[in-house]
Amino acid sequence: MFKSTLWLIFLVSLSAHTLLAQETIVNCTDSTFCVPSVIGLPRTKGIVLKRELVRDYGIQSEAAPPNGNSSAEVRRNRRWELKIKAPIILKEGFKMAVGFKYFVEEFNFENIRNEEYPFYNSLEDRPLRSIRGDVFMIKPTLGKRYYILRVSAGLNGDYNLDNFGKTDFLKFSISPLVGWKKNDYVSYAVGLAFSYNFGRRTIVPVFAYNKSFNNQWGFESILPAEVKLRYSTLNLKNYFYLKTELNGANYSITVDENREELLFLNKSEVRFLASWEREIHDWLWFSVEGGMRKNINFDLTDSQNSNRNIIVGNNLNEALVLSFSLFIVPPRKLLK
Repeated sequence: MFKSTLWLIFLVSLSAHTLLAQETIVNCTDSTFCVPSVIGLPRTKGIVLKRELVRDYGIQSEAAPPNGNSSAEVRRNRRWELKIKAPIILKEGFKMAVGFKYFVEEFNFENIRNEEYPFYNSLEDRPLRSIRGDVFMIKPTLGKRYYILRVSAGLNGDYNLDNFGKTDFLKFSISPLVGWKKNDYVSYAVGLAFSYNFGRRTIVPVFAYNKSFNNQWGFESILPAEVKLRYSTLNLKNYFYLKTELNGANYSITVDENREELLFLNKSEVRFLASWEREIHDWLWFSVEGGMRKNINFDLTDSQNSNRNIIVGNNLNEALVLSFSLFIVPPRKLLK
């Protein structure tokens, strides 16, 4: 059983790599299909298990009566994440993959100024979960152009078996892009994204730009979500990154357990991180990442729309972030 599971993981990772990384990199011409990847990118992660810790930080809250204002220390803000990708269509002129993501985080509060503050009590030791499915599509053309579409849907919030079917927990996002491959070292794309990266429903322009300076140094960006500088050792067993990323979510939660009304926690932050990825054994890798997190918003509102009312406004202090990951990539011998 264990060997069968390992082979399944190998095949999923290999196929995901073929779809999303395009290991055969060629200059795009009128007689070749254009692929978006550039020289120097690492093998694609097929399965990722991540554990993240956000160090203690202060929170200050403001609300209209009867809730009023309060403050506390957030302790043990723990986060777990599992991601999987697998292909379903692999053709020269069209490729499609599906993905799955499960994410959960918890909050613990200490030194609360108002011990009966409903907002803190509602989050205390209550898991906020995100279950999401993704569909990735790449349509290369004969020439220098390609098209990318990513569609995601899932549930976000403190749902359980009793309220699992409520549509207010459902979140949907879509990102269409059109891109151009200048050469083996430069690729870029433009498009739009409907998502919750700013903690609420937003439509923003997207610009992606990948440039490899040589086989070791490279620059990757998907604005406004992420910018990173990449360096790899010559044996391709170590990758180092400096990056800035936007991290956001929108959770549907119940603050008053005696009422069925759902409220919405709009959460977004910017992170400044350094990371190291290291090969353990060909297909098995680990990653260590750390840096600083700065809050953008962490507000409780009565709606997901732009005309929402803020029920509880929160200010979070900066905090240190540390994460550890194990992930699986396609074995080298299966790529030859």
